[in-house]
Amino acid sequence: VPVCCTPTSQERAEIDEVFKLLNEHRQANGVPPLEYDLKLEAAIQGHCQHMAEADFFDHTSPVAELASPWTRAELCGSQANAENIAAGQNSAAKVMTTWKNSSGHNQNMLNAKLKRVGIGMVDNIWGQLFGS
Repeated sequence: VPVCCTPTSQERAEIDEVFKLLNEHRQANGVPPLEYDLKLEAAIQGHCQHMAEADFFDHTSPVAELASPWTRAELCGSQANAENIAAGQNSAAKVMTTWKNSSGHNQNMLNAKLKRVGIGMVDNIWGQLFGS
């Protein structure tokens, strides 16, 4: 089961674009930009990979030791406070639009108490893992 993973160069390009669009969205709404956290990235990339490989889509992993986003973040050496996931979008712009149009996801993206983010994506499965 994947836990702390590194994106491929192709995935990295999409992740970098999501990060840019995310901070532009925060700036447009008067919220300070997020810092990028590679440990949170490793945790959410692992979760995206696990969802793709095990064919499930949920914040909670079916593997007990990896059940919560908070546990996965700790296993990768960080701490998390919120998670967004999405599936089916084939570009950074499309997944950001999906999250912006969902009040709960948008609330996470614009939460000024959240200071750090790691982003993951595998096969049109996307994730953002936020820390304070």
